[in-house]
Amino acid sequence: MTMKTALIWILLLLGCQGFAQQTATDNFKPSMKYGKPSEEELAMTTYAPDTSATAVVLYSKCEVRYDLLANNFRILYNYEVKIKVLKSEGASYADIRIPYYSNESNAVITLKESISQLDASAYNMEGGEMVRTKMKRDLVFTERINKQYMQLKFSIPAVREGTVFEYKYQLSSDLYYSINLWEAQRDIPVIFTQYDITIPEYFKFNLDMRGPHPMASKDETSSLTFLLSLPGGQTEMLSCNGRHMIFTGEHLPALRPDNYVWCANDYMSSVYFELRGVDFPGSFYRSFTHTWEEIDQMLLQDEDFGAMLKMRNPYRDEMASLSLDQLPDRQNRIAAIYTFLKQKISWNGQYGLYGNEVKKAVKNGTGSNADINFILMSMLRDAQIPCYPAVMSRKDRGILPYSYPSIQKLNTFIVGIADTDSTLVFLDGSVINGYMNTLPPVLMVNRARLISETAGGRWMNLSKLGKNQIRATVRAQIHPDGQITGDRNAVYMGQYAANLRRRYYAAKDSTEYINQLETEENIKVKKFETRELNVFSPRITEFLDFEKQATVNDDLIYVNPMIFLHVSKCPFIQTERQLPLEMPYTEHILQATMLTIPEGYAVEELPKPLNLKTEDGQDIVRYNISQSGNTINVTYTFIANKLLHLATEYPTVKMFWENVAEKNNELIVLKKQ
Repeated sequence: MTMKTALIWILLLLGCQGFAQQTATDNFKPSMKYGKPSEEELAMTTYAPDTSATAVVLYSKCEVRYDLLANNFRILYNYEVKIKVLKSEGASYADIRIPYYSNESNAVITLKESISQLDASAYNMEGGEMVRTKMKRDLVFTERINKQYMQLKFSIPAVREGTVFEYKYQLSSDLYYSINLWEAQRDIPVIFTQYDITIPEYFKFNLDMRGPHPMASKDETSSLTFLLSLPGGQTEMLSCNGRHMIFTGEHLPALRPDNYVWCANDYMSSVYFELRGVDFPGSFYRSFTHTWEEIDQMLLQDEDFGAMLKMRNPYRDEMASLSLDQLPDRQNRIAAIYTFLKQKISWNGQYGLYGNEVKKAVKNGTGSNADINFILMSMLRDAQIPCYPAVMSRKDRGILPYSYPSIQKLNTFIVGIADTDSTLVFLDGSVINGYMNTLPPVLMVNRARLISETAGGRWMNLSKLGKNQIRATVRAQIHPDGQITGDRNAVYMGQYAANLRRRYYAAKDSTEYINQLETEENIKVKKFETRELNVFSPRITEFLDFEKQATVNDDLIYVNPMIFLHVSKCPFIQTERQLPLEMPYTEHILQATMLTIPEGYAVEELPKPLNLKTEDGQDIVRYNISQSGNTINVTYTFIANKLLHLATEYPTVKMFWENVAEKNNELIVLKKQ
């Protein structure tokens, strides 16, 4: 056998071995017996489809059944989970948090949830033997999350790299009309998952299976019996049909949040049930399906929402000092009112939908965005400025569904204000560094519901509010020693202005901010001035004198003509992507640079122009460079109008940004004559 033939055989054997390992992993079936992990599970050291995974869910099961207790229906959820820890960081998955409904209300009849039959254990190999460590009750705690929810907390002991741990519990819920969402995916891979649910024929639910990894499903009719209590201590068997469904998923990839997805759960493989109606024998069918128009009315009739739209302005007397009638237009009056309000009450970092804490917010000088927004609207109404609430689901809380109207999906609102008779501007109590139409990006949703008592509700797309732009002019002189001196005049608009304010206020003082700027831009700031930085304005003007050092090599000077880079490297480093890319807002950058080259030097090499746009034409970069005498002129334009790129578009987006970064880093070469 020749050396070449032997090498081929070795490579083939290694390839077959790798294929065998991959196939073994793909065909791996975890043990479904609780309390009996398999030897293969304990010996497992990696998960071939995702070698970066710190842990993997071996199986996750949930069985859901209806029960009748004291003639009241309830739902019993029986959860069972087994996880393998592959790396030390994966031990954190043994810290479990289970929220459950428990309202603080003092009402006589209260609906609640409770957890029972909790059990958890860890399994490790020690000295060739499997050792089980069972969790004790003193490691289980409960705490209140908010007025409506409690949380059960426990940490399974003896969990480390190589551990298999499992836990199970039963959740009993009086909320028989609301079935909990089943999430098949997690932020670690899932080898096997199953959701088994039976619903009595009396309850009519809409079913929605979501996500890019659909699960196998089975839907059949089954027989159910319940024990009905009668007067005098008698009982009777109640028989009915049930809809029995089983959903099964295998080898589901991890769904990991990142900086380019607002809410990863929007793209999770899951099963969602929504109550359509109730149909008991001997009674009329009762529909629970709502339209968005009905939800508008529900909110308007709510004492903590609709009634707050008529609240008295708590600062009515003090507003007289604003002299609003002397201001030139409505936008100036809106700005004056908001500036005055923010001097009275600050945002506490919380988002809300209802105004049951408004009085406390006025008293304490701090409140949620909802508290501030209700007060803002009362002030605007006093100033004869029409305004309306725009309810929504924040981007980080999930997309608001058109097809399944639900008041439970709403979690906050902002204020739509008529700045003219035909146009609206939007403002929110959480705005600190922004302006009208310059909202925190988490509120710039594409589905907001503007509610009017007289005109009803209508959908609004707030995803492209305002103008987010940087217009900059750079004038600089290149010296023979490679030093570059010059000035930069820039106007920041919209989100760019808000970001500059945020960074400036986050610094200890102006010196710290300038030091950060020098580090980021690799410059020395000689003079720094701003206008409109500390006022409620949509823009900031920045002026600075700077020095920067180019690279000198004998008779050559290497200069980046951009001076101030838009982007130094491509932000997208993944080779492939499962999730879409969600951009926070549209962008528009215009930068003109004029460079004077030193006497006795000539241009040896000049970057080539670039005119590039994506296939749909929504993202554009233009780079034009020319020489006129001893001056080099560069105009750079970057426009990004597309906010959502599908996962299938990722390679094109990545290539576009790689070209942008490459062009930002290209150099001029000057040679001494």
